Amino acid sequence: MADRLARWISVLFDSSILSLPIFLALGYVSARTLGLLWAILILLIVTGIPLVYLLIGRKYGWVSDMELSRREERPRFILISLSSDVLALFILRLFGGPHLLTVIVLTYFCLAIVMFSISSFWKISMHMAGVGGFSTALVFVFGTSALWAFLSLLLVAWARLHRRKHNIPQLIAGALAGVLVTVLVFGWLRTLI
Repeated sequence: MADRLARWISVLFDSSILSLPIFLALGYVSARTLGLLWAILILLIVTGIPLVYLLIGRKYGWVSDMELSRREERPRFILISLSSDVLALFILRLFGGPHLLTVIVLTYFCLAIVMFSISSFWKISMHMAGVGGFSTALVFVFGTSALWAFLSLLLVAWARLHRRKHNIPQLIAGALAGVLVTVLVFGWLRTLI
């Protein structure tokens, strides 16, 4: 039972899944119905392109599993993710997309650079980085009423430890990276939100 729960937590709190409600909420806050349409388009780019890479990689064997359990598989995936972020930022700027979506994609981009740099030599928890970053973004947008989102860090940390995907320093480093990068990007652009 615990194994199944840990696996489901890992799946549901993966950035590609977690981004769905976060991007849709930020899109809606930005521009209501039009913001939702923008969020769907941006999700197809920033989540869809890396997901297609993983699916093709699984089929042809250059990716061992959808969680990129082997550290050496991560840098190439992160480069694909960075490329999709750049494409999304270009489209948002070119066509005047909602500013809040631009900020979250820029946060995604900056966090991917940090993850790429670290993953080149150490296996940091990308799950914790995503959850820490998204939780911090929610607090910036919705205020202290969103602080409860940080409780998900404990849940994800337990799941990743239980599944033996990470050790405690990797989990803490991931969470800190997610929080700090988001604070820097949102803090820098706070006056524009």
